[in-house]
Amino acid sequence: MVFAAVILAGCGGAGSGRAVNVLCAFCTDDSQCGGNPCFEDASGGRFCGRPCDDGCPQDFSCIGIAGTGGAAVQSCFPNNQSCMQTPVVNSTDMAGAPPQQDGSVATHDAPPPCTPPAGGTVSISGGTVDRLYFGYTGDTRDSSSTSQYSSQLQSVINNIYTRMAANGVEFAIDGGDHMEASSASAAKGNLQSYANAAALLGKPVFMTMGNHECENAYNSQDCGFAGAETSDFKMAAFLAALKQVSGADTAYYRFDVQTNAGKAVFLIVADDAWNATEQSWLTTQLTDADANAKYTFVIKHHPDGNTDQPAFQQIYNLVRSHKYTLFLTGHSHEYKHQWNDNHAVVMGLGGAPFDNPNQQWWGYLTVMQCPDNTIHVAVYDQATGNVQDTWQVGPQ
Repeated sequence: MVFAAVILAGCGGAGSGRAVNVLCAFCTDDSQCGGNPCFEDASGGRFCGRPCDDGCPQDFSCIGIAGTGGAAVQSCFPNNQSCMQTPVVNSTDMAGAPPQQDGSVATHDAPPPCTPPAGGTVSISGGTVDRLYFGYTGDTRDSSSTSQYSSQLQSVINNIYTRMAANGVEFAIDGGDHMEASSASAAKGNLQSYANAAALLGKPVFMTMGNHECENAYNSQDCGFAGAETSDFKMAAFLAALKQVSGADTAYYRFDVQTNAGKAVFLIVADDAWNATEQSWLTTQLTDADANAKYTFVIKHHPDGNTDQPAFQQIYNLVRSHKYTLFLTGHSHEYKHQWNDNHAVVMGLGGAPFDNPNQQWWGYLTVMQCPDNTIHVAVYDQATGNVQDTWQVGPQ
């Protein structure tokens, strides 16, 4: 393994103008790290450093290390030389919000910056609205295989879609992982449980494929191989539910919604069914959206930095080379507004077992287009209806 040049040094100043909330965030270039080095660790992946001015977190040391620019600068670096294996205990993924000591999400009770839109008509094939307003959640599954959802899980996802309906969203999207199933009958039962909850919205729900929708997700072949739609019992159950709930014939698909500001393109990516055909499709769709869309929303299950399969980060990087308004993901059972990409968010709190001990709540987010064409995101706790976070971005 060839490492970036590393020179042990004291924890001296690194420049007070450098960003501090990017340590071990995935990167490909120094420019994505707010002035910090984008270094290569023992995994061969690249991650952002952090200034040493205020010391380094536990299991990190201040050293001189080179990023993609070539010059060595003082930065915090994991002692075991692996960002992927070293939790960053005193940082936060909350872009634009100050770090909290326990890493938890701040609660924001501020109202949205604009009133909800009048709406319009959105069907499973797309539609027309005055302004966008949709919901998003992901990772709705039990911790062990069941023939249908447990009463707790069913209550959570029912409540999510009931609250989305009360918010007045025009449609919803999910980020995948709808089942924990060890048999075809359990897979079908779980997905019917999900379909029952989705029906409570009374509006279209566009489903995304996750790794739990593919029995072979982490084997030598993923669900992009020929015949997976019939030979893989999870894939078969998911595709049947996808057709029922979302009207899609393939695990990856597109729908458009026309707004008063222009076209909004939605690209649902199946990263566990990735193959050359889907890659060609996604490249074509992104290129078209670059030229013809006001808004582009990309949805896939695995977030930035996940390399459970090599293609996952390649897909993320492909999307990142194009324009997009929001990149919506899940897989991690927590909420994260990404440090290194203000347009990227992880929402994996749809009912699955918690991954983050500081986020013990299930929920969803809403995305609203305001009259000035900005996009406002609000994150909700499904139990209380409290707003957990708010932020906004421009169209692309």
